[in-house]
Amino acid sequence: MNENVTALIDLGSNSIRLAIYKKDHSGNYEEIKKEKVAARLITYLDEQGKLSPEGTRLIIDTLHTFQKVINSYPISNVIGFATAVIRQAANQEQILAEIIRETGYEFILLSEYEEAYYGFVGVIDSIDLNDGVTIDIGGGSTEITLFENKEMKHYHSFPFGAVSLNTEFTPEPQVTNKQLATLNTYLITQFQSLPWLSNVKYPIIGIGGTVRNLGRIYQKKNNTKENKLQIHDVDKILLEISSLSIDERSKIKGLSKKRKDIIVPGIKTILTLMEFVQAPYFMYTEKSIRDGILNARLNTRGRQE
Repeated sequence: MNENVTALIDLGSNSIRLAIYKKDHSGNYEEIKKEKVAARLITYLDEQGKLSPEGTRLIIDTLHTFQKVINSYPISNVIGFATAVIRQAANQEQILAEIIRETGYEFILLSEYEEAYYGFVGVIDSIDLNDGVTIDIGGGSTEITLFENKEMKHYHSFPFGAVSLNTEFTPEPQVTNKQLATLNTYLITQFQSLPWLSNVKYPIIGIGGTVRNLGRIYQKKNNTKENKLQIHDVDKILLEISSLSIDERSKIKGLSKKRKDIIVPGIKTILTLMEFVQAPYFMYTEKSIRDGILNARLNTRGRQE
Protein backbone atom coordinates (compact mmCIF):
# COMPACT_ATOMS: atom_id res chain seq x y z
CA MET A 1 0.00 0.00 0.00
CA ASN A 2 1.14 3.53 -0.67
CA GLU A 3 1.43 5.61 2.48
CA ASN A 4 1.49 8.76 0.35
CA VAL A 5 -2.09 8.32 -0.89
CA THR A 6 -4.84 9.43 1.48
CA ALA A 7 -8.62 9.45 1.14
CA LEU A 8 -10.77 12.03 2.92
CA ILE A 9 -14.53 11.61 3.29
CA ASP A 10 -16.36 14.81 4.21
CA LEU A 11 -19.81 14.02 5.63
CA GLY A 12 -21.51 17.40 5.44
CA SER A 13 -25.03 18.77 5.80
CA ASN A 14 -25.45 19.53 2.11
CA SER A 15 -23.10 17.09 0.41
CA ILE A 16 -20.97 14.03 1.04
CA ARG A 17 -17.58 14.31 -0.61
CA LEU A 18 -14.69 11.99 -1.30
CA ALA A 19 -11.27 13.45 -2.08
CA ILE A 20 -8.16 11.38 -2.76
CA TYR A 21 -4.77 13.02 -2.35
CA LYS A 22 -1.25 12.00 -3.28
CA LYS A 23 1.73 13.39 -1.42
CA ASP A 24 4.59 14.56 -3.62
CA HIS A 25 8.33 14.64 -2.90
CA SER A 26 8.00 18.15 -1.45
CA GLY A 27 5.45 17.01 1.10
CA ASN A 28 2.51 18.72 -0.58
CA TYR A 29 -0.80 16.98 -1.22
CA GLU A 30 -2.30 16.99 -4.71
CA GLU A 31 -5.94 16.07 -5.22
CA ILE A 32 -6.06 13.26 -7.78
CA LYS A 33 -9.71 12.17 -7.53
CA LYS A 34 -12.93 13.58 -6.17
CA GLU A 35 -16.54 12.46 -5.92
CA LYS A 36 -19.58 14.29 -4.59
CA VAL A 37 -23.17 13.40 -3.73
CA ALA A 38 -25.59 16.26 -3.01
CA ALA A 39 -27.32 14.40 -0.19
CA ARG A 40 -28.99 17.34 1.62
CA LEU A 41 -28.78 15.36 4.87
CA ILE A 42 -29.94 18.35 6.90
CA THR A 43 -33.42 17.81 5.41
CA TYR A 44 -33.55 14.31 6.94
CA LEU A 45 -33.57 15.59 10.52
CA ASP A 46 -37.00 14.95 12.04
CA GLU A 47 -38.91 16.96 14.65
CA GLN A 48 -37.08 15.14 17.44
CA GLY A 49 -33.74 16.12 15.95
CA LYS A 50 -32.94 12.58 14.82
CA LEU A 51 -31.57 11.72 11.43
CA SER A 52 -34.19 9.51 9.81
CA PRO A 53 -33.51 5.89 8.73
CA GLU A 54 -33.71 7.14 5.12
CA GLY A 55 -30.98 9.68 5.82
CA THR A 56 -28.76 7.08 7.45
CA ARG A 57 -29.34 4.70 4.54
CA LEU A 58 -28.35 7.45 2.11
CA ILE A 59 -25.06 7.88 3.98
CA ILE A 60 -24.32 4.15 3.94
CA ASP A 61 -25.18 3.75 0.25
CA THR A 62 -22.99 6.73 -0.63
CA LEU A 63 -20.09 5.35 1.40
CA HIS A 64 -20.41 1.99 -0.33
CA THR A 65 -20.11 3.80 -3.66
CA PHE A 66 -17.07 5.71 -2.40
CA GLN A 67 -15.59 2.48 -1.09
CA LYS A 68 -15.40 1.07 -4.61
CA VAL A 69 -13.45 4.14 -5.71
CA ILE A 70 -11.14 3.99 -2.68
CA ASN A 71 -10.42 0.30 -3.24
CA SER A 72 -9.22 1.07 -6.78
CA TYR A 73 -6.34 3.16 -5.39
CA PRO A 74 -3.32 2.12 -3.27
CA ILE A 75 -4.70 3.87 -0.20
CA SER A 76 -3.54 3.09 3.32
CA ASN A 77 -5.15 6.01 5.14
CA VAL A 78 -8.87 6.85 5.07
CA ILE A 79 -9.95 9.84 7.16
CA GLY A 80 -13.68 10.33 7.59
CA PHE A 81 -15.07 13.37 9.34
CA ALA A 82 -18.60 14.60 10.00
CA THR A 83 -19.78 18.13 10.63
CA ALA A 84 -22.98 19.95 11.58
CA VAL A 85 -25.69 17.51 10.50
CA ILE A 86 -24.29 14.64 12.59
CA ARG A 87 -23.30 17.02 15.39
CA GLN A 88 -26.90 18.23 15.54
CA ALA A 89 -28.44 14.77 15.27
CA ALA A 90 -29.88 13.40 18.52
CA ASN A 91 -28.98 9.88 17.38
CA GLN A 92 -25.40 10.68 16.35
CA GLU A 93 -23.89 7.74 18.25
CA GLN A 94 -26.16 5.22 16.51
CA ILE A 95 -25.37 6.75 13.10
CA LEU A 96 -21.61 6.61 13.61
CA ALA A 97 -21.85 3.05 14.96
CA GLU A 98 -23.88 1.96 11.92
CA ILE A 99 -21.33 3.53 9.59
CA ILE A 100 -18.55 1.50 11.23
CA ARG A 101 -20.62 -1.68 11.16
CA GLU A 102 -21.60 -1.32 7.49
CA THR A 103 -18.40 0.15 6.00
CA GLY A 104 -15.59 -0.26 8.52
CA TYR A 105 -14.93 3.50 8.41
CA GLU A 106 -14.62 5.31 11.73
CA PHE A 107 -15.68 8.94 11.40
CA ILE A 108 -14.37 11.81 13.47
CA LEU A 109 -17.20 14.04 14.69
CA LEU A 110 -15.81 17.57 14.54
CA SER A 111 -16.73 20.00 17.29
CA GLU A 112 -17.77 23.54 16.39
CA TYR A 113 -14.25 24.69 17.25
CA GLU A 114 -12.60 22.01 15.11
CA GLU A 115 -14.81 22.76 12.12
CA ALA A 116 -13.96 26.46 12.34
CA TYR A 117 -10.27 25.84 12.98
CA TYR A 118 -9.72 23.35 10.16
CA GLY A 119 -11.46 25.72 7.75
CA PHE A 120 -9.08 28.47 8.88
CA VAL A 121 -6.03 26.22 8.50
CA GLY A 122 -7.23 25.24 5.03
CA VAL A 123 -6.85 28.78 3.73
CA ILE A 124 -4.35 30.66 5.89
CA ASP A 125 -1.15 29.43 4.21
CA SER A 126 -2.57 29.98 0.72
CA ILE A 127 -3.35 33.70 1.07
CA ASP A 128 -1.12 36.75 1.42
CA LEU A 129 -2.98 38.28 4.36
CA ASN A 130 -2.01 38.75 7.98
CA ASP A 131 -5.43 39.87 9.25
CA GLY A 132 -8.88 38.87 8.10
CA VAL A 133 -12.17 37.08 8.66
CA THR A 134 -12.96 33.66 7.25
CA ILE A 135 -16.42 32.27 6.52
CA ASP A 136 -17.33 28.70 5.65
CA ILE A 137 -20.99 28.34 4.67
CA GLY A 138 -22.15 24.76 4.86
CA GLY A 139 -25.60 23.27 4.50
CA GLY A 140 -26.50 23.39 8.19
CA SER A 141 -23.85 25.54 9.86
CA THR A 142 -21.69 28.58 9.14
CA GLU A 143 -18.25 28.96 10.70
CA ILE A 144 -16.62 32.35 11.11
CA THR A 145 -13.13 33.09 12.40
CA LEU A 146 -11.13 36.25 12.96
CA PHE A 147 -7.38 36.01 12.54
CA GLU A 148 -4.58 38.47 13.20
CA ASN A 149 -0.91 37.96 12.33
CA LYS A 150 -2.06 34.69 10.71
CA GLU A 151 -3.26 33.31 14.05
CA MET A 152 -6.89 32.55 14.81
CA LYS A 153 -8.09 34.86 17.60
CA HIS A 154 -11.85 34.20 17.63
CA TYR A 155 -14.24 31.67 16.17
CA HIS A 156 -17.95 30.93 16.13
CA SER A 157 -20.18 28.31 14.55
CA PHE A 158 -23.70 29.46 13.70
CA PRO A 159 -26.38 26.72 13.55
CA PHE A 160 -27.54 27.77 10.09
CA GLY A 161 -26.31 27.20 6.55
CA ALA A 162 -27.42 27.58 2.96
CA VAL A 163 -29.89 24.67 3.10
CA SER A 164 -31.46 25.49 6.46
CA LEU A 165 -31.71 29.22 5.64
CA ASN A 166 -33.38 28.40 2.35
CA THR A 167 -35.89 26.13 4.09
CA GLU A 168 -36.77 28.80 6.64
CA PHE A 169 -36.59 32.04 4.65
CA THR A 170 -36.61 31.44 0.87
CA PRO A 171 -38.42 28.14 0.22
CA GLU A 172 -40.49 29.23 -2.80
CA PRO A 173 -39.30 28.99 -6.44
CA GLN A 174 -39.30 32.81 -6.62
CA VAL A 175 -37.65 34.87 -3.87
CA THR A 176 -39.43 38.05 -2.75
CA ASN A 177 -37.96 41.30 -1.44
CA LYS A 178 -39.82 40.73 1.82
CA GLN A 179 -38.14 37.36 2.26
CA LEU A 180 -34.73 38.88 1.63
CA ALA A 181 -35.43 41.67 4.12
CA THR A 182 -36.50 39.16 6.77
CA LEU A 183 -33.38 37.07 6.12
CA ASN A 184 -31.21 40.19 6.32
CA THR A 185 -32.66 41.11 9.72
CA TYR A 186 -32.07 37.60 11.00
CA LEU A 187 -28.44 37.53 9.82
CA ILE A 188 -27.65 40.94 11.31
CA THR A 189 -29.08 39.80 14.65
CA GLN A 190 -26.86 36.72 14.52
CA PHE A 191 -23.72 38.66 13.66
CA GLN A 192 -24.46 41.23 16.37
CA SER A 193 -24.08 38.43 18.94
CA LEU A 194 -20.32 38.53 18.25
CA PRO A 195 -18.83 41.79 19.61
CA TRP A 196 -15.41 40.96 18.12
CA LEU A 197 -16.88 40.89 14.60
CA SER A 198 -18.42 44.35 14.38
CA ASN A 199 -16.68 46.90 12.14
CA VAL A 200 -13.32 45.14 12.15
CA LYS A 201 -12.83 46.31 8.55
CA TYR A 202 -10.81 43.24 7.59
CA PRO A 203 -11.07 41.41 4.26
CA ILE A 204 -13.33 38.36 4.26
CA ILE A 205 -12.05 35.06 2.88
CA GLY A 206 -14.65 32.48 1.97
CA ILE A 207 -14.59 28.72 1.50
CA GLY A 208 -17.23 26.16 0.67
CA GLY A 209 -19.63 25.44 -2.18
CA THR A 210 -21.58 28.69 -1.98
CA VAL A 211 -18.36 30.69 -2.09
CA ARG A 212 -16.95 28.72 -5.02
CA ASN A 213 -20.16 29.23 -6.98
CA LEU A 214 -20.18 32.96 -6.25
CA GLY A 215 -16.58 33.27 -7.39
CA ARG A 216 -17.16 31.31 -10.57
CA ILE A 217 -20.25 33.34 -11.46
CA TYR A 218 -18.25 36.54 -11.02
CA GLN A 219 -15.38 35.25 -13.13
CA LYS A 220 -17.67 34.05 -15.93
CA LYS A 221 -19.57 37.35 -16.02
CA ASN A 222 -16.44 39.44 -16.14
CA ASN A 223 -14.19 37.10 -18.12
CA THR A 224 -11.53 37.31 -15.44
CA LYS A 225 -9.55 35.14 -13.08
CA GLU A 226 -9.80 37.76 -10.32
CA ASN A 227 -10.84 36.25 -6.99
CA LYS A 228 -11.52 39.49 -5.09
CA LEU A 229 -15.03 40.95 -5.15
CA GLN A 230 -16.16 44.36 -3.95
CA ILE A 231 -19.43 44.69 -2.10
CA HIS A 232 -21.17 46.07 -5.20
CA ASP A 233 -20.03 42.99 -7.16
CA VAL A 234 -21.66 40.65 -4.65
CA ASP A 235 -24.79 42.82 -4.46
CA LYS A 236 -25.13 42.87 -8.24
CA ILE A 237 -24.91 39.07 -8.50
CA LEU A 238 -27.41 38.61 -5.67
CA LEU A 239 -29.90 41.00 -7.30
CA GLU A 240 -29.69 39.17 -10.60
CA ILE A 241 -30.04 35.67 -9.18
CA SER A 242 -32.81 36.58 -6.72
CA SER A 243 -34.81 38.14 -9.56
CA LEU A 244 -34.93 34.76 -11.30
CA SER A 245 -36.97 31.69 -10.47
CA ILE A 246 -35.08 28.52 -9.55
CA ASP A 247 -35.55 27.12 -13.05
CA GLU A 248 -34.41 30.36 -14.68
CA ARG A 249 -31.20 30.32 -12.64
CA SER A 250 -29.96 27.42 -14.76
CA LYS A 251 -28.83 29.95 -17.38
CA ILE A 252 -26.40 31.61 -14.93
CA LYS A 253 -22.90 30.58 -16.01
CA GLY A 254 -20.79 29.29 -13.14
CA LEU A 255 -23.78 28.30 -10.98
CA SER A 256 -24.07 24.61 -10.21
CA LYS A 257 -27.49 23.15 -11.03
CA LYS A 258 -27.37 21.28 -7.71
CA ARG A 259 -26.97 24.57 -5.83
CA LYS A 260 -29.33 26.85 -7.75
CA ASP A 261 -32.13 26.54 -5.16
CA ILE A 262 -29.96 27.41 -2.13
CA ILE A 263 -27.54 29.96 -3.62
CA VAL A 264 -29.58 33.06 -2.71
CA PRO A 265 -29.43 32.73 1.11
CA GLY A 266 -25.77 31.72 0.82
CA ILE A 267 -24.79 34.85 -1.11
CA LYS A 268 -27.02 36.99 1.12
CA THR A 269 -25.05 35.71 4.13
CA ILE A 270 -21.80 36.83 2.50
CA LEU A 271 -23.19 40.25 1.55
CA THR A 272 -24.62 40.90 5.01
CA LEU A 273 -21.34 39.89 6.64
CA MET A 274 -19.40 42.24 4.33
CA GLU A 275 -21.68 45.11 5.34
CA PHE A 276 -21.49 44.24 9.03
CA VAL A 277 -17.69 43.91 9.06
CA GLN A 278 -17.25 46.84 6.64
CA ALA A 279 -14.94 44.60 4.67
CA PRO A 280 -12.77 46.26 1.98
CA TYR A 281 -13.35 43.20 -0.22
CA PHE A 282 -14.36 39.56 -0.30
CA MET A 283 -11.93 36.90 -1.52
CA TYR A 284 -12.90 33.41 -2.54
CA THR A 285 -10.61 30.40 -2.55
CA GLU A 286 -10.81 26.85 -3.84
CA LYS A 287 -9.33 25.63 -0.54
CA SER A 288 -11.58 23.83 1.90
CA ILE A 289 -11.86 22.28 5.32
CA ARG A 290 -10.39 19.13 3.75
CA ASP A 291 -7.15 21.01 3.08
CA GLY A 292 -7.17 22.10 6.71
CA ILE A 293 -7.49 18.54 7.96
CA LEU A 294 -4.67 17.41 5.69
CA ASN A 295 -2.44 20.24 6.89
CA ALA A 296 -3.25 19.92 10.58
CA ARG A 297 -3.33 16.14 10.87
CA LEU A 298 -0.79 14.95 8.32
CA ASN A 299 1.61 17.86 7.97
CA THR A 300 3.74 19.78 10.44
CA ARG A 301 1.27 22.56 11.28
CA GLY A 302 0.07 21.68 14.75
CA ARG A 303 -3.48 21.81 15.90
CA GLN A 304 -4.38 24.64 18.27
CA GLU A 305 -6.44 24.13 21.39
